[in-house]
Amino acid sequence: MTDETVAARAGAALPSLSKAERRVGRALLADYPSAGLASAARLAERAEVSPPTVLRFAQTLGYEGFTDLQVALRAELTAQSNGPITRLPATPAGSADAGPLDRLLHQARAQNERAEETLAQMPGPAVDAAIALLADTSRPLYLHGGRFSHLLAMHLAAHLEQLRPGVRLLTDPTGRDLGTMIELTRRDVVMLFDYHRYQRSAADLAARVHRAGATVLLVTDDLACPVAPEAEVVLTASSTVGTTYQSMAAGFLLTELLIPLVMDAVGEPARTRMALWEEQRRSELLD
Repeated sequence: MTDETVAARAGAALPSLSKAERRVGRALLADYPSAGLASAARLAERAEVSPPTVLRFAQTLGYEGFTDLQVALRAELTAQSNGPITRLPATPAGSADAGPLDRLLHQARAQNERAEETLAQMPGPAVDAAIALLADTSRPLYLHGGRFSHLLAMHLAAHLEQLRPGVRLLTDPTGRDLGTMIELTRRDVVMLFDYHRYQRSAADLAARVHRAGATVLLVTDDLACPVAPEAEVVLTASSTVGTTYQSMAAGFLLTELLIPLVMDAVGEPARTRMALWEEQRRSELLD
């Protein structure tokens, strides 16, 4: 085995593969590496081939089997999954003699460009599907995130509960919210935020939601989030450029951009609910 990535092997082998194996290779590369982290049967379903074809594809690439290929994919993820301390730069970003304001503006421009770039790469059908799920008032909506990305879930939930009923923030799915998890049905939608470094609890929650038949709407960065195979809809938003910590600035931007789109999709009931909300809070507000 070499240090060559699975993607590099697949890309190089495509011209020489059989027609069926090429379908597997293209399905893997189209959603890399998430498609390869699901089961062989699931990848076969994506590629519209039989599971034995997936096995032959892995062996053609030089792996003993599909399990061996997945081991290589997980090793790639492990290599990427370093913490913030390993990303500390030897010197501050920007010019060595730049002041704090100059460095701040330099990083702001870089993150803004990165955020716009990744948002522009989101597939239109995925955005349409996400808005439809968030605006469907007949379906209960639950939001949850990781240690830091939970802030994104709180931010969006605070806005969505003003636009539609049935919105709930999950703070402890294995504790105080366990009853909700047990009662999940096919009508429920769980919007999950999971940013690098990815958390096992997020993957476990997504798998549990999937087993219940509920729908997973995932917001993540542009790395290979392990939750992606369990999600029906995936939106990626990253603005990390030369920073020690994974930036969620693009995630916050995405949530704010979704709000008016959801409002338009819900229509007049959203505006009526907002008016009632403001009326109830009138005595609390100072202006």
